[in-house]
Amino acid sequence: MSSLFRQKSHSEGFTFVELAIFLLIVGLILGVAVAAWSVLAQGRQIQAAKNTLKTVNNCLTDYTVMAKKISGTEYFSKFCQKNDPWGLELKYLHAHDTNGMNCSSPLSGTLSVKVAPGDTRNSVAWIVISAGPNRHFDYYMSGTLVDFTSGDDVYIMSSDMEIHNEVCP
Repeated sequence: MSSLFRQKSHSEGFTFVELAIFLLIVGLILGVAVAAWSVLAQGRQIQAAKNTLKTVNNCLTDYTVMAKKISGTEYFSKFCQKNDPWGLELKYLHAHDTNGMNCSSPLSGTLSVKVAPGDTRNSVAWIVISAGPNRHFDYYMSGTLVDFTSGDDVYIMSSDMEIHNEVCP
């Protein structure tokens, strides 16, 4: 009967060390989850920017097909301009004279686009650019060469040949 009245020698609950280990594990799991969610959200914004750029590119192409000339910045600003997912206005670069096109000869684009070291695309009719996740336009332009090799800008471009084939089938 004396065993019924004896106090237990150990206390119930968690020790400080057990609680610290539990909190560390929960913190690590939450940290990984937040990082994964951030990457996923950024990926969705980049895809949204690409979709917006396609829409704007189609607007410019439609104008070019109907008017048989490359759009100037005024038309772009009035009818095609959109904001990217980060709330910034897109930029439009073109190097063509906006006079009418002649289907008997190909366009003579003067923009060249460096997309990676050693990879330059020539004869580009226009480029539409989003600032990307860092919200800063990182491209570098020297004369008619546009360099995208540094930074996170998202862009779409149309070549002279693509435009010529659309306007003059």
